[in-house]
Amino acid sequence: MMESAELFFNVDHGYLEGLVRGCKAGLLTQQDYINLVQCETLEDLKVHLQTTDYGNFLANQTNPLTVSKIDTEMRKKLCGEFEYFRNHSLEPLSTFFTYMTCSYMIDNVILLMNGALQKKSVKEILGKCHPLGRFTEMEAVNIAETPSDLFNAVLVETPLAPFFQDCMSEKALDELNIEMLRNKLYKSYLEAFYKFCKNYGDVTAEVMCPILEEDREALYPTCGKLYPEGLRLLAQAEDFEQMKRVADHYGVYKPLFEAVGDSSGGKSLEDVFYEREVKMNVLAFNRQFHCGVFYAYTKLKEQEMRNVVWIAECISQRHRTKINSYIPIL
Repeated sequence: MMESAELFFNVDHGYLEGLVRGCKAGLLTQQDYINLVQCETLEDLKVHLQTTDYGNFLANQTNPLTVSKIDTEMRKKLCGEFEYFRNHSLEPLSTFFTYMTCSYMIDNVILLMNGALQKKSVKEILGKCHPLGRFTEMEAVNIAETPSDLFNAVLVETPLAPFFQDCMSEKALDELNIEMLRNKLYKSYLEAFYKFCKNYGDVTAEVMCPILEEDREALYPTCGKLYPEGLRLLAQAEDFEQMKRVADHYGVYKPLFEAVGDSSGGKSLEDVFYEREVKMNVLAFNRQFHCGVFYAYTKLKEQEMRNVVWIAECISQRHRTKINSYIPIL
C-alpha cells in the first residue's frame, strides 16, 4: 500500500513529476551521439538535432551558425522547461526550485563582479549570465565595492540573502576576495539546500542528500562523507597526489581518483566526477514521488548540453581526434 507521504506528493506534484519523466525520456540517445559525431558541419549538426526533442530550436538563428548560438538556444530551451515546472508547482516543491536557482544566481553575481573589476560593460556580461540565475537587481551588482555593499544594496531582497551571513566584510572586492566570496556563498548554499532536503524527509531526502553530499566536496561544506576529518586532510593537500592519498581512505572516492589519466592523456578529474554525477542523477529516476527528479533532469540536461557544445566545438575547429570525449548519459 502506498505510504501517505507518497500519496500526498502524487496529489500535489504528480502531474509535474510525470512531465519531467517524459522530458527525461527525450534526452539524446547513444545513437543520436553516434550521428552527431559524424556531422561534418554545424549545419549538419542542426539538421540532426531537429530530429530529436530539440526540434526547430535553431529556426530563428541567422547564418553563419556558431557554437555560441547553439549553446545559447539550448539554455533558453532548458530555462523554458524549468520555468514551466516552477510556475505550476506548489509548496514545498516551489521552494525546492528556488534552491535550485540559487547556484546559478551565485555564478551570475560572481561573473558580474569580475566583469566590473575588469571594466567590462554590464550589457556584455549580462549576455553571458545563466538564464536560470537571473534576478531583477543583477544590473546593480557593479556598484558594490565590498561584500557588505553587495548585500545591502543588491542581494538583501533575493534568495541569496541568507547565505551572506558568513560573508559580510568591508574588504575591497578584488579578484582574490571575489573568489573567496564565491566559495563561502556556495558552502552556505549547499548546507542550506542539504538541510532543506533532509527536513523534507521521505524519498526526496534519500535521493537528494547523497547527491548534494557529492556536489563540490572541495568547498568543504559540513555535510558529506569527507566531513570532518577528510576535509581537514584535503585542506592541507598541496597537489593531486596528496589529494589522491586522502581519497584512498574513502571507498567511494578511491576508484574515482584511480580513473584519472596522466598528463599525456586519459580522463580528467572533472570528467570522472561528471560521470559519477550522471550515474547518480540517472539513478534518481528509479524512485518515485520525490523532488529529486527535477534536480536530476536539469543536471542531466546540462551535461547533454555540454556534450553537444563539445562535439560542435570539435566540428567547428576541425579537431575531430577527441570528438568522442563526451560524457555518455543513456
